[in-house]
Amino acid sequence: MDIMLHSLNIAGSEWFVILLTIIIILVPSKISGISKTMGKIIGEYEKAKYNLINEKNNLLPPTTKISKQYIGPTIQRPVASEREKLEIIAKSLQINIEKKSDEELRSLISSKLKETHT
Repeated sequence: MDIMLHSLNIAGSEWFVILLTIIIILVPSKISGISKTMGKIIGEYEKAKYNLINEKNNLLPPTTKISKQYIGPTIQRPVASEREKLEIIAKSLQINIEKKSDEELRSLISSKLKETHT
């Protein structure tokens, strides 16, 4: 009796395979109905998703792409100080940095940025 119990040691996944096989053999007409129903459900889901995307696209105004490329400073390493950062930004905006204090650079950068946005 002990030998027979060890030979019938069936795990959970094996039970699943056995039940699936029994269902396929005994209930083939039900499987085709279930697969048709699943196909209809998936089709309705895709149709609803497509309709929602279309409605969203119709409600939102089209986004306009910025025609200008980014022309800003390219920094390849960490900036060591506030002054260095100001100099990099000023150079990218074509501002002369010689003999200018930090405050003067800040105000020139600010005014130059305001000019470009108006």
